[in-house]
Amino acid sequence: MAVFRVEKNSNYTTMCNYHLRDQNLSLKAKGLLSLFLSLPDAWHYSIRGIAAISKEGVDSVNSALRELEECGYLIRSQKRLENGRMGEIEYVIYEIPEGADPDADFPGTGSPYTENPDTVLSDPENPRGINKDKTSTERTNTEINKKRESKRPVRHRYGQYQNVLLSDEEMEKLMNEFPNDYQNRIERLSEYMASTGKIYKNHLATMRSWAKRDSQKSQENKTYDHGNYQFAAGDSL
Repeated sequence: MAVFRVEKNSNYTTMCNYHLRDQNLSLKAKGLLSLFLSLPDAWHYSIRGIAAISKEGVDSVNSALRELEECGYLIRSQKRLENGRMGEIEYVIYEIPEGADPDADFPGTGSPYTENPDTVLSDPENPRGINKDKTSTERTNTEINKKRESKRPVRHRYGQYQNVLLSDEEMEKLMNEFPNDYQNRIERLSEYMASTGKIYKNHLATMRSWAKRDSQKSQENKTYDHGNYQFAAGDSL
């Protein structure tokens, strides 16, 4: 009987188990979706970028994306530009397909079958040999997942191309942090995503990242100004 052991390290990624238990997905598609969920919020997705950090090529990544799309984990749409031409393709990724039951009980996720099960003495208080600690842990994890899904915020579409997704709370934070130009920042991200086809996991985090980068560039681009070194008559430097 083969035995699989898992050696756990630090730097964990917390994600929903739904796609991992979905028997309609291949291991390749499950792995790709897990990769999406593990990347930083401000990381931008592109097919060639994904292929560059994995063993699979562009064709293999495309086939996995199609599989995720068929199963409802990915929705792609092509925007039309103002001049009537078709724009870039937008991808929206979901942990759980829209309309799916987050509490669905997938077959085959119980105790694994073994050809030669170990022979153990039966515990009279626990005749079926159920690990009480493990059952308690699984129940706790299920309850945590239910609470997490119930608190999932509803995101609304903003921007010229309706591709910037923000919840009410995220929109309020954006307005507070950038009261003078929050709308311009939304339009900038919307136009960039539509023109490049790039996807971001968290749009508020992306705009914050861009703002920080713009601030750093502004500091680096400060040039010599003679006015800073002028002084009144009689003064000395």
